[in-house]
Amino acid sequence: MRHILTIAGSDSCAGAGVQADLKTISALGSYGLTVITAVTAQNTTGVQAVQEISPQLIAAQLKAIFSDIRVDAVKIGMLSGPEIIEVVSRFFSSLHKGTSYAGRYTGLPIVLDPVMVAKSGDRLLQLEAIEMMKTELFPLVRVLTPNIPEAEALLDMRVAGIEDMKKACGELLKMGPDWVVVKGGHLQEEPVDVAGNAEGIHLIGGKRVATNNNHGTGCTLSSAIAAFIGQGDDELIAIQKARAYIQSCLKHGFKLGKGVGILDHFTGKFTLNS
Repeated sequence: MRHILTIAGSDSCAGAGVQADLKTISALGSYGLTVITAVTAQNTTGVQAVQEISPQLIAAQLKAIFSDIRVDAVKIGMLSGPEIIEVVSRFFSSLHKGTSYAGRYTGLPIVLDPVMVAKSGDRLLQLEAIEMMKTELFPLVRVLTPNIPEAEALLDMRVAGIEDMKKACGELLKMGPDWVVVKGGHLQEEPVDVAGNAEGIHLIGGKRVATNNNHGTGCTLSSAIAAFIGQGDDELIAIQKARAYIQSCLKHGFKLGKGVGILDHFTGKFTLNS
């Protein structure tokens, strides 16, 4: 069994964050490991409070995992402040240097979901952390998965359609990731994701699911990509399979509380054409 590590915040209603990641990783047949970066008081209507975990404890969690357990891929989600981004990027930058597990993790695939704002509109990333994320983390990343508002914030540009998404993908690739997926869920028309690497751009289409049960879609997609890469799929296949999986999760989502509903991560079989 492959081991997939999620580094993210906790969502107390379990629709997003570490809880969504663990459900996704389990549903796709791998074993989920966790490093908690923050605890949120959150329900389906919004985020009431956030408590960051200390950078020292985050570093200790990383060391505890990597000194004992093989990690096949990493998904990074909520990193709310610059100190947390610094400790995570420093750990992965030096992972294969001077440690008892030296040499095991050259080329470890990292999928980064640059979480900035919750579905409810609550900000989850401090403004001063954005530049540090771009300079310190992006060069370490195998796949970066911003949605359209996140791409706009990262690039300070308007992204109004597929052509703009292609441009944004190209600009983000210049910052260091091997692959970028600009997610198209915010498009007015049918959702199209724009995925690209140094060799070219790919459009990954889908059918819009008419539902308000969509809490945790970004977390789920990025952890699914990490799970598939960790299982041996190449990046484009992993992105396509994760896109098909998220569409199935949306189709079977359900109402949980008074606000935004959640995905059903255990939806059974899906295909690239689902």
